[in-house]
Amino acid sequence: MGYYGIKRSRRMEVKTMEMKYQTWGDPKNPPVLLLHALACHSGWWKWVTPYLEKEYYLIAPDFRGHGQSPWADSYRFDDYARDIEELVEKFDGPYAIVGHSMGAYVGLKVASRGVRPPSALLVADMKMDSPEEELAGLHKAAQKSGRIYDTLQDAVANYRFLPPQHAAPKERVEQVAQDCYHEQEDGRWGERFDRRALAIEKVEAVALAEQVNCPTWFVRAKESQVMPAEGAKELARITGGPLHEMEGVFHHLPLEAPEAFASLIREFMIQTNNK
Repeated sequence: MGYYGIKRSRRMEVKTMEMKYQTWGDPKNPPVLLLHALACHSGWWKWVTPYLEKEYYLIAPDFRGHGQSPWADSYRFDDYARDIEELVEKFDGPYAIVGHSMGAYVGLKVASRGVRPPSALLVADMKMDSPEEELAGLHKAAQKSGRIYDTLQDAVANYRFLPPQHAAPKERVEQVAQDCYHEQEDGRWGERFDRRALAIEKVEAVALAEQVNCPTWFVRAKESQVMPAEGAKELARITGGPLHEMEGVFHHLPLEAPEAFASLIREFMIQTNNK
């Protein structure tokens, strides 16, 4: 049976914390980092990995303040990027990044910084910029305490995506929601996510894309309200990479269409010589 169908949970010390990450597949295969979105966690990839784990070594970290990684004092994009650069030091040779939403922006950061850049980057349904009104709303939300629930069932029932539109089956939503909460000492349930991480910096995707030298692909949800079609085309023009649109999905690609998304990831790996 080898490594197939086996998820391994691991932890690694980076300079400021102990990062949690999950792996699937044989470590001898080409490594692919799977980077999740803001306020999400590594478990979002669990429906994508079965289609890829026989060919690739898949590594999905929980960003600082997300999932089972600890909270931190700073949530700048450079902080996320440094954490990833330290993580990939564990793996010999080249590696690829597949990033969704904020994870894609962190991937762009890692690629543009040049410290330990990926050999190839796939950017999936990422924000292009940050309107001032939107940033102000996120910063205001970051100052609020997370909600507390009497039971895990109550917490899951109140869980909502951002943006809310999606085509994911209910059972997938419930499964990722369960891992967004932890039981407190008083028996009630609170958020794992550190809401202070909502106070993001201004997103400047075009400026970052101009600094990227590795092969870069772009994937956009056809119904996306996050990544405008013209903006995606502009990024593809800047980097010289292809742009693919996925039909029937809104933004949450790993949950809405995991098999189709995995097929694009496989094609990306083959075409960028990361077989």
